[in-house]
Amino acid sequence: MNTKENVMKSKVLIMAFLLSILCLNGWSTEQQSGKKLVYSVSGDGYVNVRMAPNSSSKIIGVLATNRQGATLLSSKGTWWKVRIDNVVGYVHSKYVKLSDTPVKVKDLPTYYYTVVATCDTREEVDQYFYRCPDFFDGSPVYKDIVDGKTVYKICTACFATYSGAKEWSDTTDQVLGYSTCTIWRTQGLAECVYLPMTPADEMAIPLTPQ
Repeated sequence: MNTKENVMKSKVLIMAFLLSILCLNGWSTEQQSGKKLVYSVSGDGYVNVRMAPNSSSKIIGVLATNRQGATLLSSKGTWWKVRIDNVVGYVHSKYVKLSDTPVKVKDLPTYYYTVVATCDTREEVDQYFYRCPDFFDGSPVYKDIVDGKTVYKICTACFATYSGAKEWSDTTDQVLGYSTCTIWRTQGLAECVYLPMTPADEMAIPLTPQ
């Protein structure tokens, strides 16, 4: 093999090497972008996660303001594709912000929850659902801090008004024949831990306030 052929072969190898580096860099950037977090900055306390990138699409989840972020999958156009828990959907870019740290929004509305049980551990939550009346199957579980300690609150519903929560609480107690509900409130939506017995693709919570 002559010198000219050796030089040509070297150039081909160098080009192949450079192309492989570019491909790897592109792949790496794509992977890293998937780890970026999107936070709700909606003054309503939440932004809807929709099945398709339009306002008439089915709501399949909620991204709560001042709570956990959603993983950004794509940020092209007005609608951003995100993953929250096990749900993949779209949020309107007007109501979210890309950030490395949680975004705090002041003066959020108060939402009210009817709490049927407070557990110290996730194991206690599982035991509760194992023993609880069928009426409570599928009730959402929220995380809260009480006296500096993390607890798990099992709720039957979320409301935008105290009167709505009180009516639901009283009705639940009447159906069961004994008092079980208390009312809990929080600024913005609470952080949901999980929703037992409900497929994630049906509804990722926190639930939209009623």
